[in-house]
Amino acid sequence: MRAFLAIIFIISATIKAGNCVVCIECNNSTSPDCAGDLVTCGTCMTMVIETNSKDGNDTSYSVEKTCNFNSTICNITYSVNSDQFQARYTVNCCDTDYCNKNALEVTPWNNTENGVECPTCYAADGQNCTANNTVQCTGDENKCIDFSGKAPREGTCQTLAFQGCVTDLWCDHSGYLYPDNAECESGTMNCSNGRNSTHVQ
Repeated sequence: MRAFLAIIFIISATIKAGNCVVCIECNNSTSPDCAGDLVTCGTCMTMVIETNSKDGNDTSYSVEKTCNFNSTICNITYSVNSDQFQARYTVNCCDTDYCNKNALEVTPWNNTENGVECPTCYAADGQNCTANNTVQCTGDENKCIDFSGKAPREGTCQTLAFQGCVTDLWCDHSGYLYPDNAECESGTMNCSNGRNSTHVQ
């Protein structure tokens, strides 16, 4: 029995070793790139967050490079949109040594209005907000979101309430974002279909 278990252990270790790559692990709340330690992963991941104010006067970036633990989160883009700001999460995965070393090139922001609109509001450090306005959704944003609780923002965990437009991928996978930030996992999120807008471009 011991010999059998030893064989299984050796086979498992060999399989695991064969699927490992060396990745960069780091984060930076003020830049779209970072440098850090080397870690052994199954696959590497880079996530860049861009935040724009609607007045166009403020753009900020943050980045996280780490191991990827969920293949459904790879090579996709999420975005949220309100009457005050836009935020976009670009996630890239790769599977060769040091493949996430360089800065991630992100595609230009799609600000084309798509005919969907959602109620919108934002309250920093608040448990809820009341939507008195609507926002025109852009690009692939086809859902409305109503969120309240704790969420990562500007490199920290903040309590906030938010309503606005969102891509449906966010509704499916947002629980994976910042998986190591356990204190930010609490909150309630409801996604619903946006309504057609009579807005003329």
